[in-house]
Amino acid sequence: MTDAETPFPELPRAARILEERFGEIFEDYERRLNESGSLLVVGGGLSRKQIEANAWSVVSRAASVLRGEERSLFAVEEEIHQHIEASEEPLNPHPDESFRSGVALCKAAVKMVVGNLPEGAGRDEVAEIALAVQEIVMDRVSRMVMASYIDYLLTKVKETQFEERRRFSRELHDRLAHSMTVVTQSLDLYEAQRESNPQRATERLALARQTADDALELMRQFSSELRGMETSEGLRIALENLMRISVPIGVDYEVSFTGEEDHLPDFVRDQLYLVLREGVRNAVAHSGSDRIEIEVSITPKEVLAVIRDAGLGFDAADPATEGIGLDSMKERTDLLGGAFELVSEPDGGTRAEVRMPLLRKERLPPNPE
Repeated sequence: MTDAETPFPELPRAARILEERFGEIFEDYERRLNESGSLLVVGGGLSRKQIEANAWSVVSRAASVLRGEERSLFAVEEEIHQHIEASEEPLNPHPDESFRSGVALCKAAVKMVVGNLPEGAGRDEVAEIALAVQEIVMDRVSRMVMASYIDYLLTKVKETQFEERRRFSRELHDRLAHSMTVVTQSLDLYEAQRESNPQRATERLALARQTADDALELMRQFSSELRGMETSEGLRIALENLMRISVPIGVDYEVSFTGEEDHLPDFVRDQLYLVLREGVRNAVAHSGSDRIEIEVSITPKEVLAVIRDAGLGFDAADPATEGIGLDSMKERTDLLGGAFELVSEPDGGTRAEVRMPLLRKERLPPNPE
């Protein structure tokens, strides 16, 4: 049932129960959240007042639908638009957490309604009313979760854009600024030694010319990366370009592939690239290694990618470890039903391993960024 046009006369009574016994429903709902360890309560994602207001929004809407005052099904676009327009800040809870809390609220509401129907109500009537309440509440919850997920993705897009600006700023400063300093110093030395030591001056001029050419090539690579989708020509080419751009001079690197890229759906390929890109940047910035390797193995069932370095390793107990993009890598992997693992090797170095399923029955539906 998607509206209140139903032969059961107890639906208005069910609406009254939802409104009049909301305090008890909320207590039961809050208890369920605490027992499940929901991040809404134990993680400090929302205040108790916010949780209660959200629950009342769902329950009061369900009561209105049960009385026939409005339909349950709205236009999805309108619901999302209204939610985003009303939100000054991104939603704190992850969409998965929002859905689980919605299920808990639905159980509390159905339990309250069924427990307070008149004793004369038949089993079929009770069952139909329970199903009506469940459908209406979960319809509302699903739409809120949908809006939450859109909000979540928009937030991630903003974070990614901000990190990209920071990365290019760092790259321009660390590599191009250094190259231009070498060019300037070499030209100055050329001028100073041109007459007193022509051979040395010629070497300095050659170094300035080569460094300027290297800097120009780096700018071309940056421009290429900014123009469009980094993986449009394939994951292997994208990773080779990434290593060439990101790995500094003096650090060896290798990209090895087994399997066919044709098994990779576009959305898996793109997300996997973003995870590996973050891993490579971490290795460059934090490992101190003189060699970085990427290994990718693709089968029809899954893709396994590993980043290895021979650097300093890391201390898993150090809180600073969580500040090097690991959350982003885990979240992107989790969204595709995969597994992410970061291991500090006993003999030194770090291994980041990403495993993503490729069979549709084993992963979540694709969601573009």
